[in-house]
Amino acid sequence: MAAPEHHTVIIVGGGPAGLPLAVVLGGWHPYYRGGDLFSSRYEQVDRYLRSKNGTLLGLDFRAVTNAGIRPADLFRILHHPGQKFRGEGEIALDFRRRQPVDVLLITREEVGGVWNSVPENMLTLSPGQWMEFAFHPLDRHCREQRIDLDVNALIAKRHLIDYYHAVPRRFEVADRIRTHEEVTRILPHDAGFLLTSRVVGTDITRRYTCKYLVYAVGQRCILRQLNVPGENLPFVTSGYDQPGSYPGERILVVGGGRSADWAATELHDAGRQVHYVMRQPFDRHWRLISDSRWGLPYYARIAEIMESRSPRLHTRYETRVAGFEQGASAGLANLCRNGERETLEVDHALLEIGGIADYSLFDGFPPLRPVEKYDNYRFQVHQLPTHPHNYESAAVPGMYPGGYLAEGLGLVVIGMHGTTYAIAGDILQKEGRL
Repeated sequence: MAAPEHHTVIIVGGGPAGLPLAVVLGGWHPYYRGGDLFSSRYEQVDRYLRSKNGTLLGLDFRAVTNAGIRPADLFRILHHPGQKFRGEGEIALDFRRRQPVDVLLITREEVGGVWNSVPENMLTLSPGQWMEFAFHPLDRHCREQRIDLDVNALIAKRHLIDYYHAVPRRFEVADRIRTHEEVTRILPHDAGFLLTSRVVGTDITRRYTCKYLVYAVGQRCILRQLNVPGENLPFVTSGYDQPGSYPGERILVVGGGRSADWAATELHDAGRQVHYVMRQPFDRHWRLISDSRWGLPYYARIAEIMESRSPRLHTRYETRVAGFEQGASAGLANLCRNGERETLEVDHALLEIGGIADYSLFDGFPPLRPVEKYDNYRFQVHQLPTHPHNYESAAVPGMYPGGYLAEGLGLVVIGMHGTTYAIAGDILQKEGRL
């Protein structure tokens, strides 16, 4: 058997947590340049950073953390000193090219992670510029690509994916990224870590070793299942794309979170009869809608549909799916509420029930002991305990959970890639590169 291919750093996952690390470790370092808005709002931080020379990856992140500023929060305010984008001059960071580290990113899809597979027309939950990386402002991307886009407005999936897909070539790291390759096992090794992968859609397997591992697979690595009879029948689908992808008029949507709300709303407005089933009570679901309707257009729309008592949207709360069957002319969905059963005839059933982070790949390591993190908007993930100054795993030295998988990282979109700089800085400092 051939020796594994070795790299100093391997990043698993090409979404908003893994992709920027490939760029920063690929040589693009942040420097402090300040700015009027930043210095006026964060005078003490401004004074501290002006006393430092060189790349910000060389900061003493332990001292910064002990001073009461988490690294993710520090780089968030440097990137977004104000929530509204007014110009690149307000970003308090400047990026300069330095020598890259030997880094490889492996992702089972194109870069962009989960955003490759969300509904085709879906809007994000935030302004487009909150989804950008500091080294490549969305406004600059739009000017370079001659795209007319308001970066302070909600951004559609297709525009966001175009932005993420442009990053590897724009920052000359495309040769450090292997797409459509899925890591299937991670073992301890004398070099640090041994990874086995499979090229998606083939029987080709590969083996890698690395000294440092960044695990940034995201919170929806494995789609949840109902684990009920008939879940694999042809009329049942996990994940929603767009109305034209699902034949028939009667559609069952199972969920209750934002993705399911989007699917139910878009299918209703496409003229379908939508049966919307969820386990939560009405009050909890309505609270999510009410909290969101003034900032998110599609929540204003679902509120309008429900308040009008549209005959094409039938909501069933505190209801679970007991199973699916294939009927003579349609699919059958067996529902249960308070001990009472109901069978619906449907042409298609969509399961929008979220996903979970996959830690099952780790074999032979101390227990990772994930902890549950959630917010009031149905966003939840099992995070791994980390050292707060560098986001290194508390259980496995040399392994760094990226993005939302790092314990304590706030579940807000504006912080999704906040672990980038502390992880990169810690690796570079350990390697004596700074």
